Order: sequence, then C-alpha cells, then structure tokens
Amino acid sequence: METLTPDLYWLAATAIMTLLMWGPHILWLIIQEGLGPALMDGNHTLQVKPMWAKRSQKAHDNATATLATFAVLVLVAHIVGADVEAIGQLAMIYFILRALHYLVYVLGLPIIRTTIYLISVGIQIMIAIHIFG
Repeated sequence: METLTPDLYWLAATAIMTLLMWGPHILWLIIQEGLGPALMDGNHTLQVKPMWAKRSQKAHDNATATLATFAVLVLVAHIVGADVEAIGQLAMIYFILRALHYLVYVLGLPIIRTTIYLISVGIQIMIAIHIFG
C-alpha cells in the first residue's frame, strides 16, 4: 500500500471527521428518547432538546455541505499536479478550521463561527488558485 500524499491525507481526515460529527447529536437523541424510538425515527420527527445538540446537528449539516466543494478542489489539484505540499498545508489548515467551526458552533459562538467559516472558504479559494494558477 502506498503512503498517502499530504493533500489526500488531510482530505481523508476531513471526511472522517465529518462522518463522526453526527455522533453527539444521535447519541443524545438515544439517551433522550431511547434506542428504539431513536432508530425508528425515519421521518426525523424527534427533536433533541438541548440547544447544544441542535447546534451539533446543524454543524454537521454545514460540514457535510462544504465537504463536497473541498473534496473536489483537493482531488482536482491532485490530478492536475498542483504543488502537493502546498495543497497539503492548505488542507491541514482547512481540517483544523472545520474542527474549530464544529466546536464553536456547538458552543453557540456565532461571530467566531462565521469568521472561521469565512476563513475556511478562503482556504478553498486558495486551493482553486493553485489549480488555475
């Protein structure tokens, strides 16, 4: 098995982190409603009561929505032969920003959350510049 390049490593790490972000919300729903009702809630009618758990779900939704753009940009940069180390550094920074975004979203810090989000968008723009630059 070949070693992952830094760009693909951080892309995979970001995808795995995004995958795991559903955990706190779902675990709290199970604690709140019980395993059976939580698993049988196919129409998503059950609502978690604590605000932090609601924000956790919204943070996960946001991370999922932005992952697609980030993944496409990193993969295209990799395919066209953009500087792997530079893209790897940008992807690492993006990973850290998305982890911080999740944390401050759950904590309910909207100004910091929005600032982190905008910086992460800037990182994606920088990756795009590497693709077309």
